[in-house]
Amino acid sequence: MSSNAYLDVNLNDTDWYDLGSSWQTNTSFGWDSNGIRGYVFANEDNSLLVISIKGADVGLWSGGPTAEKDKSNTNILFSCCCARISRAWTPVCDCYKDNEYICESSCLQKKISESELYYDNALSIYKEVHRTYPEGTIWMTGHSVGGALASLVGQTFGISTVTFEIPGDRLASQRLHLPHNYQELPIWHFGHTADPIFTGDCVGFTSSCWYVGYAMESKCHTGKMCVWDTVKNNGWSADINSHRIKDVIEKILMNPEDFPLPDCVVEEGCSDYPYPLTDETHALRPRISKFSQNKFTATKLSGG
Repeated sequence: MSSNAYLDVNLNDTDWYDLGSSWQTNTSFGWDSNGIRGYVFANEDNSLLVISIKGADVGLWSGGPTAEKDKSNTNILFSCCCARISRAWTPVCDCYKDNEYICESSCLQKKISESELYYDNALSIYKEVHRTYPEGTIWMTGHSVGGALASLVGQTFGISTVTFEIPGDRLASQRLHLPHNYQELPIWHFGHTADPIFTGDCVGFTSSCWYVGYAMESKCHTGKMCVWDTVKNNGWSADINSHRIKDVIEKILMNPEDFPLPDCVVEEGCSDYPYPLTDETHALRPRISKFSQNKFTATKLSGG
């Protein structure tokens, strides 16, 4: 479902995954515009529905109909301060104050939740599905930025969410003042250690993200992390191409003997900032390569 969210079903794309007879495409959203897109999948009687949100258009390294808005939304959600990386970058909002290391948090909160941005759009999509099927059980899913948006909606309404290879969503969650007990919410993030976006290592001027204008500075995740250590256990090398959802499906999920499902644990000991934050402003410095070397530690939940 997360992979299919990238595809226009009307084009009969050969990359579309058959979900089987138990699932149908209930409706789609956004395909007539250049913003948030995806599908609502449902079982036969619409008692179970899954909202799947598309990630950044055709990955981070090429363009597409939604590329411009994808990039601006990504830089608002996952950068320290509106992608104000250096004087060479054009910020996506004006929350930057005084010098390179001060950012106004109330400004960021307002910007993230503005009506033309993807988070607000995603909330409206969920509300409409819930209004149409008030007795139905609704889940959220998505890959990359789409998965992060799904997670934020899941936190907002306390609904079950499964994501794949999302950038750190805790930073945006804190700025939106979403529930701080996210460790107890039914939210699961699947990914692997060869994906630098998932691990928070696609930062710095030598990274692919930097090269194409994506300020992917967030690292920490909410919910529970379900991580395949493909670098240590399978000999994979960190590579931006490993971020593709098709790699997760065909190289990992379709090979359960080599890649058994990992334990899902709460991420501990992770920090998005090397410096403390204040209430009204964020005194911060963009993370660079030396900070990206920090590895998270995890604590198992009781009962797995």
